[in-house]
Amino acid sequence: MTRPQSPPLDGWTAIVLAAGRGTRMRSRLPKVLHPVAGRPMMLHVCDTVRAAGIERIVVVTADADGEVAEAVRAQVPGAAVAPQGEPLGTGHAALAARVAAGDASHLLILNADLPLITERTVRELTQRHLQEHAVLTFLTAYLEDPTGYGRVRRQNGRIHGIVEESDADAVTRGQPEVNAGLYAAEAEWLWPVLADLEPSPRGEVYLTDAIARAVDHPQGAEAYQVVESSEVQQVNTRVELARAEQIMRERIRRRVMLDGVTLVDPATTYIDAGVAIGPDTTLLPGVHLLGSTTVGGGCRIGPSAVVRDSTIGDGCQVGMSTLEGSELAERVTVGPYCHLRPGTRIEADVHLGNYVEVKASRVGARTRVGHFSYIGDADVGADVNIGAGTVTANYDGATKHHTTIGDRAFIGSDSVLIAPVELGADARTGAGTIVTRDVPASARVVGVPGRIREPGEGV
Repeated sequence: MTRPQSPPLDGWTAIVLAAGRGTRMRSRLPKVLHPVAGRPMMLHVCDTVRAAGIERIVVVTADADGEVAEAVRAQVPGAAVAPQGEPLGTGHAALAARVAAGDASHLLILNADLPLITERTVRELTQRHLQEHAVLTFLTAYLEDPTGYGRVRRQNGRIHGIVEESDADAVTRGQPEVNAGLYAAEAEWLWPVLADLEPSPRGEVYLTDAIARAVDHPQGAEAYQVVESSEVQQVNTRVELARAEQIMRERIRRRVMLDGVTLVDPATTYIDAGVAIGPDTTLLPGVHLLGSTTVGGGCRIGPSAVVRDSTIGDGCQVGMSTLEGSELAERVTVGPYCHLRPGTRIEADVHLGNYVEVKASRVGARTRVGHFSYIGDADVGADVNIGAGTVTANYDGATKHHTTIGDRAFIGSDSVLIAPVELGADARTGAGTIVTRDVPASARVVGVPGRIREPGEGV
């Protein structure tokens, strides 16, 4: 779903750290490309940054040509890729973005494994940073289980630095305030500091060590506590991935209901992050709206319908059916038990009965397709009646062929149209006809194989 854009944040560049190996996911797919609500978590982060008003984005990747870098180039328009190379810590990763960040005066640095971070939090962090004139401002959270996070060190309420969990003693690990992995910094101050940081005993340069440097600076460091701690839930394991999925989908369901969509059973309704739904649409139990799907207003979808990467116009009804890469105009009724495959275009006021399959075809306005029919690689005109059991036989064992049916044609039940074949406007076939040759406009054809009947011969 397209997000409304906040006013632009001039002078800001966002650096998204996406070079981590993510070994705890136990996956061949890079961690940051694992989807949450149908969209890779890294792209959620980039979407949020853009929605908050930061147009310039640099994504730090493990290498220049890997899967993450390819995903950035394909799906984050205008973003730059900065390969880190050898994994030497978050400070080293942030420094890898220096050239790509160009002349930015303010930097927002965040991890790509924070898919639940919100536009509001990004805006509030940047505003706090500018208001307090600090050289560095970072986000903190209080977590019931802080395992895996760096702990905030305070003395008399003042920030003194961050201790990574791997370097923390037992007392420090018990502290509930954690570093949430989101930083706003002055570029002129940060770049030389990162270049000057000493590696830890593990040989890594920690971005968090810059906080200690900021504390000693006359302008100091600021901390901003996030309102909802769930926003900073990192995703390092499949368990955390499932938890993030649950939270994200609940957010989406709440948003669409507030926008005027009825969810009869929200808990069994799955809506991906890229889906848009018009008001006064009702989603029945078990509906899945996936990918880049758009549903118009006043529709009734389900129960148990699956719609992926499809567009559904206003006033449509889709029963227990599957739609993939298809487009429905207004007031179309589908199913139940239909399958619309990629490349299908259904015009206004069409009715598809039970168990109809349509693939790579256009079905014209007000046409009715009877039960148990297959329409593949076809162009069907307007006001056509296609009887139950009709098949467009589009495949000869080697090649797919096309079928054309003219306006107002009447196709009798159990007709088989052997492509390539064309039936003219107002043509008719008798029940059980096998059509192997083109049929002229207004002609009637019956039999096996079908032959044209002259007027008065009957059907």
